Amino acid sequence: MKRPYVPFLAALAFAVALVGVIAFSGSDPGTPAGYHRNKDGTLTIEKAHRPVSPAFMGADVDGRPVQLSDFAGKTVVVNAWSSRCEPCRKEIPVLVRYHRKMEKQGVVVLGINRDRYADEAQGFVREFDMPYPSVLDPGGKQFFSLPKGLLSTRGVPVTLVIDAGGRIAATASGPVSEGRLEGLVAAARVP
Repeated sequence: MKRPYVPFLAALAFAVALVGVIAFSGSDPGTPAGYHRNKDGTLTIEKAHRPVSPAFMGADVDGRPVQLSDFAGKTVVVNAWSSRCEPCRKEIPVLVRYHRKMEKQGVVVLGINRDRYADEAQGFVREFDMPYPSVLDPGGKQFFSLPKGLLSTRGVPVTLVIDAGGRIAATASGPVSEGRLEGLVAAARVP
């Protein structure tokens, strides 16, 4: 006597097992190995899988040359912002406090400004008393060379954390709180 339900039940059991494995692993099948995206969009990357950071270089809002390599050996919080971005206006005081608190511990902030005109950026820097440099990048070209999948948006604010070896360790789209920032930096400083 044939059992017509046996193949169906076997296929169903396999599908349930597969869904369980995917759910248990906590990883999206399309996410590269070593990449971990949280529900809030924060991405952390295991040390062995971290891509090399772009150079992030150019003139700051006052015309002085700045590049990521100026901060070699430090953990660098790279934050893209614009003076017209309301979430950026809320986030910048957090970054200013964090930079001042962590600079002596080897963690610094580098801004990437997306304003069209330098005077807009200069006014914003002075308004918030930003102690760290911000590279002018009106076209957003600094981020063109980032590997795909690192960011979940093209807008600002966006934050990347570069480890002391010059590799991208974590990213966050949208404004960061001090707690979120501390988590990103902690992920970058994992030995």
